[in-house]
Amino acid sequence: MIAARAHTTCGQVSPPVWRILLHSSVFGLALSVADLLFNFYLVSLGYTSATVGLFSTVSRAAGVLAGIPLGMMIDRIGPQKSILIGLAVYGIGWAIILQFTSLWVMVPLQFLIGGAYILTSTAVMPLLAGVTHDGQRAMIFGWNASATLVVGLAGSALGGILPTLAAGAIGVGPQDTAAYRLALTVIIALSVIAMLPVIERMQTVSSDRPVGAPPVTTALLPLRTLARLGLSSLLLGFGGGAFLPFQNLYFRSVFGMGDASVGVVLACAALSMGVGGLLGAPVARRLGLRRAAALLRLCVAPAMLLMLVPSLITASVGFFLRGLFVAASFPLNDALVMRATPLRQRGMAASITNVLWAGGWAGAAWASGAVQERWGFAPVIASVTVAYLFSSVAIFTLPVIDQD
Repeated sequence: MIAARAHTTCGQVSPPVWRILLHSSVFGLALSVADLLFNFYLVSLGYTSATVGLFSTVSRAAGVLAGIPLGMMIDRIGPQKSILIGLAVYGIGWAIILQFTSLWVMVPLQFLIGGAYILTSTAVMPLLAGVTHDGQRAMIFGWNASATLVVGLAGSALGGILPTLAAGAIGVGPQDTAAYRLALTVIIALSVIAMLPVIERMQTVSSDRPVGAPPVTTALLPLRTLARLGLSSLLLGFGGGAFLPFQNLYFRSVFGMGDASVGVVLACAALSMGVGGLLGAPVARRLGLRRAAALLRLCVAPAMLLMLVPSLITASVGFFLRGLFVAASFPLNDALVMRATPLRQRGMAASITNVLWAGGWAGAAWASGAVQERWGFAPVIASVTVAYLFSSVAIFTLPVIDQD
């Protein structure tokens, strides 16, 4: 009975949900343009790869250091206001950072931009949870993840042509600093556009539980319980950080691929993740949210093992499947965390999940680089496989009942 009714609600998507999905798509477009062009902008200023790495570290540090206070802020003022504040600070931060070339000014501004990104992206999860019923979340969270991932492809394509268009408009070369600076102003415009769908007040659902399901607890959870809910994200971050920053190097060093060929493989993998975001909900309707999230996360492990096979085709299939199953599982896990968390703590729960993920990523990326220098990619892939296995176990043993 519960499953049937939950399935019925999946077709009743409210206007606020569509507005949030539109916001996520536009903001994701801004992020992908920034990811592609800002490194080129730094190089055009005369900075080296070490400086590019510094800015990446500063952005991650903002998530780790400011994540918990921002989560408390989300719970205090609400996720919708938090998104609007985050977008405003994000756009203003970019407007200011493009006016300076000194690292002493740019690095603190990058920390501010990173914090604004964390605030905006973290607040989306409790906002979506507030405007959806429990039976809808697997589907809606999957749509949100898929939209964000797929729009990254469009953002990369847009970012690739923006410097040329900007150069033609102001009469400079496409790799000139002025061309990159003008192209990056698109991020400011997209930040403003991303605010429009979420400006109007959104009414939360009166009850987010399926008919007949026990109500979610209203008692605040202790910090250790919130950390337990985020354990699988810590392990997911470890698995991603140990391999994904080096994915292009893997295909180049192991299979001797050129940059263009590697780019095609990575683009196809991004597309597979976009598709994966849509697959979680049908599995959850059959198995229940917790079992589906755990099973799909478990499937990532054998996909990683395929990458140990010295065959480009086999390794590529494993790489695509890894992205597919990761993208299918993490929205379900997010929905599971929202199910287990009282309304007043959803911002904190989402923030702790992001902090643990970022911490796992940062630590694994540092360790993986050292391991690769001495032993290559085999031990890295083996350790990533183990991390995904334990992540699956962490989801399956969550003290959350499958009510789908």
